[in-house]
Amino acid sequence: MSVDINIKKDLGKFRLDIEYKSESRRIGILGASGSGKSLTLKSIAGIEKPDEGFIEIDGRVLFDSKNKVNIIPQKRKTGYMFQSLALFGNMSVEKNIKAGIGKNADEKARKVMAKFGLTDIADRLPSQLSQGQRQRTALARIIASEPDVILLDEPFSSLDHYMRDEMQTSLINILRDFKGTVITVSHSFEEIYALSSDIIVIDNGRVCAYGKTEDIFTKPPDRISAALTGCENIAKAEYRKGKVYIPDWDIEFYSENKDINYIAVRAHSFSFEDKGDMLCFCVKEPYIKKGPFGSTVYFRPSDKALKNMCFKISSKDDIPQKIYLDKKYLLIIS
Repeated sequence: MSVDINIKKDLGKFRLDIEYKSESRRIGILGASGSGKSLTLKSIAGIEKPDEGFIEIDGRVLFDSKNKVNIIPQKRKTGYMFQSLALFGNMSVEKNIKAGIGKNADEKARKVMAKFGLTDIADRLPSQLSQGQRQRTALARIIASEPDVILLDEPFSSLDHYMRDEMQTSLINILRDFKGTVITVSHSFEEIYALSSDIIVIDNGRVCAYGKTEDIFTKPPDRISAALTGCENIAKAEYRKGKVYIPDWDIEFYSENKDINYIAVRAHSFSFEDKGDMLCFCVKEPYIKKGPFGSTVYFRPSDKALKNMCFKISSKDDIPQKIYLDKKYLLIIS
């Protein structure tokens, strides 16, 4: 299995310029709204045509501007699940699924409906289904068409929190048996982490980071990747004669790395007690954002701070006057 993408598309105020290679079968594309995620996915599907470049998946060239190759969407063997799900409103669950099948439609539809738990609602129209049932129907239609590649565009964006977790687990189990490539687009780092072994981070139409999902989350290579993977505290850093100084936090520490540009810290990495050789932060002007299972405390780390920092506490904890950080939890961004 392999994915090789090198495409460009100029939309005037926005320019897509994506270059990426991977041997993974589970790829996630992470980016903020308007970064070019869905445009990349639609280019793979053939819904959008790049201005130049090529797209090759598993040795099959889908697009090559130099050799004038542009396989039509219907023959790319890609199954695209839109955010809207794109079900036919006047057709039953069974007929929606059959719409994507050629030969042996009855038998294939029966098998896939059983697998997706849709047999008992086969005669219902999309308007008579829950959101979860509609999503299962859309995915069943894709699987029934026997694609080589499944493209998921924000697959859980329309679901509530409970249904999102349930469908995510269901999707992981369903795709476990799928031997082809799955490419998932999302702005949710939790979804990308759960569904992908490799990740592309896109910002403003360009790839700013790529690699193994766990590696990118553990050690984001740039500020954008750190923010998109859920790192709440990011600040500019300066190297001064063997020390790294962070003006906004008014702290410094020894380091041999002269190429540090930013420092990032995840909100759950702080400690309430000094266990020796830890960085200390004064909690100035704190305020709490309450949650059902804990709270987030926002505070000014110094009088010089232009931006608040944050850390997590349980619902039973009081706000401490100081918090501490083991330096091993510092994310150093070169």
